[in-house]
Amino acid sequence: MSSVSISVQANIEKSTYKNEIKIYGQHTQDPLFPDKFIGIKKPWFPFKSKNIHLAKKMCDEIKNLKINDPIIEVHNRPYLVRLIKERVKDARVILFFHNDPLEMRGSKHDKERLSIVKNCSAICFVSKYLKNQYLKNINFMPKNLHILYNGVNYNLKNPVKKEKNIIFVGRLVKEKGAHLFLEAAKVLSKKYNKWKFIVVGSAYLGSEIETDFSRKIVSLVRQLGSNVEFTGYLPHQKSQRMIEKSEILVVPSIWNEPFGLVVAEGMIHGCAIITTNKGGIPEIIQDKGIILETINTQSIVDSIELLINDQPLRKQFQKKVIDNFFFTAFNSSKYLDELRKKIICS
Repeated sequence: MSSVSISVQANIEKSTYKNEIKIYGQHTQDPLFPDKFIGIKKPWFPFKSKNIHLAKKMCDEIKNLKINDPIIEVHNRPYLVRLIKERVKDARVILFFHNDPLEMRGSKHDKERLSIVKNCSAICFVSKYLKNQYLKNINFMPKNLHILYNGVNYNLKNPVKKEKNIIFVGRLVKEKGAHLFLEAAKVLSKKYNKWKFIVVGSAYLGSEIETDFSRKIVSLVRQLGSNVEFTGYLPHQKSQRMIEKSEILVVPSIWNEPFGLVVAEGMIHGCAIITTNKGGIPEIIQDKGIILETINTQSIVDSIELLINDQPLRKQFQKKVIDNFFFTAFNSSKYLDELRKKIICS
């Protein structure tokens, strides 16, 4: 599951509007919410935009149901806002940005973002970083912009005892930094042979399809000792269990993470966390972990070694990340429900 799917699922499960929500998407045999999901088959014409086709069919369905002033929530598809408003004129649209608006079709240009402000009842960003990206070259503060942090739905039972595991969880792409983690493991694994260094992930979510980069990662693991392990892709529940029993989580992102869901997951599972100052990550971890200003193998080596050798510091971080943990599915869903209520009553 992608971070978007995980966040949407958590919000729906905790929402007071749960029974009123319908989900429109591409037809699938195994939707997350079978009783709420309305699957739309792909267009027969191969060159037709799937998402535009989906949006048009959704709008037709809403008009046929004769729903007054519907709230339509769109995730990561800013170019669909105008189409929806043209087809369902009384719709109140909430647009959610899970990625950088300046890199997305329909919001790259200043005029496009100003148009979205006019056409949306609310625009939600998963971090202040994304909101600030949206506001570039816009010289006023629109009133309908909101920060809606992703929420972690903690539902694992029977908490497990921490083991001497140092773990990386993420897609095997260069920007996530798995190679930096393994280069650090190459330096440290023999010296600290009672600790296990674990890589969890694959090049594509839910798939073991390989890329040149992922093959390099697997090759590097094989060159290292028996205390360096590669699991490949794991379903979300299993990856959470791996995080939960690990002492240290390393999130060495070298790109601007919109939010940093793995960081939040590591926090709620009580890991000492080493991560970077990219994108929205500093907003999540704050002073509750080690944030690398310089991102390279040596800085990761130094930080891992510090946490291995300084047990009081490691335990201090593990306690701090759990204390007053804010990024829960309950908090995220509650904020979104309050926003929906305001829009309904306006």
